[in-house]
Amino acid sequence: MSSFEVTSELYAEAEFCSTDTDAVSKFTFVYPDQSHHPPSSIAEANGTVYSNGLQAHKSTPKSNGTAAAPANAQHEDEESYGEESADGTDTDAESASEPGEDDDAELNDDCCSGSTTKVPNNTPLEVDKDGDVLVKRLRKGAIEIEHRKSTFLDLVGLQIWRGALLLADYILHNERKFKNSHILELGSGVGLTSIVASMYARQVICTDIDIGGLLDLIRSNIQRNAHLSNPHCRMNVEELNFKTSYQDFTREFKNQLQTINYVIAADVIYDDEITEAFVRTIVSLLLELPKLKAIYIALEKRYVFTLEDMESVAPCYDYFLRYFEKRNNRFGVNRWKLINVCMDFPRYFDYDKVKDLVLLKICHAGK
Repeated sequence: MSSFEVTSELYAEAEFCSTDTDAVSKFTFVYPDQSHHPPSSIAEANGTVYSNGLQAHKSTPKSNGTAAAPANAQHEDEESYGEESADGTDTDAESASEPGEDDDAELNDDCCSGSTTKVPNNTPLEVDKDGDVLVKRLRKGAIEIEHRKSTFLDLVGLQIWRGALLLADYILHNERKFKNSHILELGSGVGLTSIVASMYARQVICTDIDIGGLLDLIRSNIQRNAHLSNPHCRMNVEELNFKTSYQDFTREFKNQLQTINYVIAADVIYDDEITEAFVRTIVSLLLELPKLKAIYIALEKRYVFTLEDMESVAPCYDYFLRYFEKRNNRFGVNRWKLINVCMDFPRYFDYDKVKDLVLLKICHAGK
């Protein structure tokens, strides 16, 4: 599996600003504009237009929309985080609903609405005392990441792929969902998505296999971007190999996982053997983690033409769907629901949001 080199398409389509070495790049993003609160579904034929006049294209290549606000988001200066009790537990986590109480909400969340609502185009412009139109300038940020631009296949985690930026976009757009939450990332790679999650979460556990210095690289990138994390967020880096069963996790690691609300993963579907191990891992987490609400998986469908099918197919993606369904329906009933997340959220990072990018959500099937 490691006999040839691969390079992420991301590096061919965007110029990243290097700092002290060629392996450290700045990935710039636009913070959500929290001064506007658009409805949750405001759509037009060519994308979603929010009240700040920006556009979020629906999975179209080279979309130029940058950012819009999450609904009902608080202003940055008004952020409130849960308190920590004397025994170190989070009061927000303790007050969360019990498993099963919000199953229906998780099922309906992230689904595209059939209705469309247009923003009135007669919204008055803001002007200063001299009558000049005030131009809203969105605040920008940058994440500095050490990574590799080319590796053998077994070290692809040292690169950054489009799925990580798609998942980061989703997190930025859903601040309220992830605020004060406990997040586990599987296959964290160089840690970019976990760093974005730490801007809102109470705890982020970054995991990957300990190969090629990957875990030390994650720790270094977290330290390099510590100023971006919310001050109440705890970040841990742990080894997690998909081929290691949950029963063989250490007791200490299992204890850390008991408060996890969301599991995230990007770009881990590219090899059938790894896919099977990944599915077994997420099934174990769905069964064992009492506070787990949903798992989000971002990936890019990679098409190949086969003589057997006489058409272009995405074999790795299709195999993931088949194998998950097999594990999901082991006892004649689907225990979990797999949902294609609506892709009408804005693009905050600078990358090509190609139509083959997919964001999947797995949650309990409901009562």
